[in-house]
Amino acid sequence: MHNHERAPAAPCRARHCLASAALVVAAAAGAACGRSPAAGAERGSCRPDHSCDVGLACASDLCVRPPPADCADVAEQLTSIELGNYAEPEARAAVVARYKAACEAARVSRDEAQCLDKASDRWDAGQCVPRLFPEMASTTTADCPAIAAKIRAATVKQPEYGRAGMARWYDTMVAVMQASCEQDRWPDALKKCVQAGEGMSLAAPTCNQQMPPALQRKIQQSLARAMQDQAR
Repeated sequence: MHNHERAPAAPCRARHCLASAALVVAAAAGAACGRSPAAGAERGSCRPDHSCDVGLACASDLCVRPPPADCADVAEQLTSIELGNYAEPEARAAVVARYKAACEAARVSRDEAQCLDKASDRWDAGQCVPRLFPEMASTTTADCPAIAAKIRAATVKQPEYGRAGMARWYDTMVAVMQASCEQDRWPDALKKCVQAGEGMSLAAPTCNQQMPPALQRKIQQSLARAMQDQAR
């Protein structure tokens, strides 16, 4: 009867053993540590201005994904804004499907959806979720002073400008317009229309069509408050 004893393993060469050990250590270190997410990315630190990538929120200096919206409800709300409540079912279904897909792709949050519930038009909705309405975006506010200057230049040509108190009122109106342009971030299409026309072109039908109703109401409310303050 033969005794089959297992032969001892041949010792590895020193260079190969060291290389293998180094690979094991590196793999273990990579698995244990991993790379930290970039600032602004999900589970990464917030940027210095407390911002995060689109769809994320800064909480305790960490970028996290907030609870998602019910995109079916969001789609119904946005479809009602676009078509009204009496569109044909077939036409409505196609728009609902488009907005639902856009909501899911943009990862709209629950808080953003609550804001959308109060929106009355596309500009209003764009203030809640700008990434859903890029056509309503304002790429810069640096042109607002020039727009205000153009409106101001047109007001001094008005026959009423020379009447008592009217110059002051027109100056107040121009200040309200500039503040609205900067704070409410007028859509680029509206600003381009004003710059292309006369200074008072906001009242012209072409530019008036570019002004969202919700923005128009907001400007009117600001003008009414300014008039009340001036009358005191």
